[in-house]
Amino acid sequence: MEEYTVYVQINEGACVVAVNSSAFLTQTEGWVEVDRGTGDRYHHAQGNYLPKPLYTKEGIPCYKLENGAVVERSQEELAADLAGLVEPVTPLEQLRADVDFLAALQGVVL
Repeated sequence: MEEYTVYVQINEGACVVAVNSSAFLTQTEGWVEVDRGTGDRYHHAQGNYLPKPLYTKEGIPCYKLENGAVVERSQEELAADLAGLVEPVTPLEQLRADVDFLAALQGVVL
């Protein structure tokens, strides 16, 4: 069996934001090697390498890179990220922001 390398991309906080394998990456700049092995876990790392989804339903990364290994983030870390999310705007607020933006592009003051 062929051996594959698992790579991750991390954000500025060392949270894992993407997972892939050498089977699909032709360029690994910006990726960090975290593991090697054979089988689907390594070959199709995007969906098989980690035991849980990469993100929470709110879009918060569930894993981080710590000492060269991918580890789950604590409930406290996830809660802190969740608390820092901006409250979603209503459709009316978004429409107003879009109109203001388009008006500004045309030099129109509303």
